[in-house]
Amino acid sequence: MQSAFSHTENYHVTRFSRPIAVVSFLLGFLLSLGVLNGDEAGRVNLLYLLFVYLLIPLLGAVLSVVSLIKGKGLNIARLLSALPIWTKAQQSQLFELRQQQVDKSWFFMQSQMAALAYACASLLTFLILLLVTDINFVWRSTLLTAEQLLPALQVIAAPWWFWESAQPTIELLRFTQDSRLSDTYENTQSFGQWWAFILATQIFYAFLLRGTLLFIAKVTIKRQQKANRHQPINSQPDSHQNSSQSQGTPLKSSTSSKLADITHALPNDYVICNWAAFSDELITQTGLNTASLISKGPLVAVPSELNNTATQLILVKAWEPPMGELQDYMHNGSGLLYPINLKQNKIMSPEQKHLQEWQRFTAQLDNWSIYLPNSTFEYGKNNDQ
Repeated sequence: MQSAFSHTENYHVTRFSRPIAVVSFLLGFLLSLGVLNGDEAGRVNLLYLLFVYLLIPLLGAVLSVVSLIKGKGLNIARLLSALPIWTKAQQSQLFELRQQQVDKSWFFMQSQMAALAYACASLLTFLILLLVTDINFVWRSTLLTAEQLLPALQVIAAPWWFWESAQPTIELLRFTQDSRLSDTYENTQSFGQWWAFILATQIFYAFLLRGTLLFIAKVTIKRQQKANRHQPINSQPDSHQNSSQSQGTPLKSSTSSKLADITHALPNDYVICNWAAFSDELITQTGLNTASLISKGPLVAVPSELNNTATQLILVKAWEPPMGELQDYMHNGSGLLYPINLKQNKIMSPEQKHLQEWQRFTAQLDNWSIYLPNSTFEYGKNNDQ
């Protein structure tokens, strides 16, 4: 049986999102370049580098883990998803992920990918500048001494204890402590020796840490997909159990007598999912707010201003039987189904047999109802088709 993740799988859920990658790469490049340029004398503050190469990656990792646990925390991917940089197809993917309740894991995964893009840009900038220019690493602090700073740096360097040249020492700290009041320096050759420590910091706290979290995220998403793939859409052993063997195969008529409720009122906040790919002119005839139109066809695109509270209104052809693909799409969502009947290109109320079939279909899905406007419904009662 197809799962509620069938659409998401078509989007390659574990694929790197290009907009997030590009923005994160540019951010890493600009921050790294800005810090490595140093002051007017070309001296680069070691503590600034630790902020860019250590504190930002660590803080981002903590926020992304908290976001995964809490469900809607802050992470770079979720923040970037609010920017107007997404195509309609990408907006559609985000909406599908929200509908299928996998967006939490997807944003967590994308945050790790964003961090890796940031790290790639930072490391590339760092290595290029090491090759083409001499970088003088110094550190300045009014409150800290070399003896006070050393324990913190040793804790940071603990994961690469085996790399001797990348370990901080009290001598190196003393030789590279800088003062703006002094113009004379001894052992200036020591100023370049911090490069190994900085390189190791990036490798461990950016690449290895985020790479591990990325692996965990991909495994988690694949397990979710596998679990949902084998989860039946409903516990009733009726003819709908085999509905999704083929996406284009109509669902067989249900023997259940349960019918979904019909409502004649629309909520204030709704979006139109034009599943039947009706023309814009025809949708205008319905009196619906076309500003809330998503797109034509099953793979709808969602406007960037759509929020999670908007109710979906799915437009379908009343005379066509329900399809397994639609059932999969609706399974984890909620909203209203609007079966539209046409006669000589004019909107009519659905025939009773067609309406009841859509009611039986909708009754099997939680949080869904049938919508029919009052005028159309009453017109259909008085006009036998």
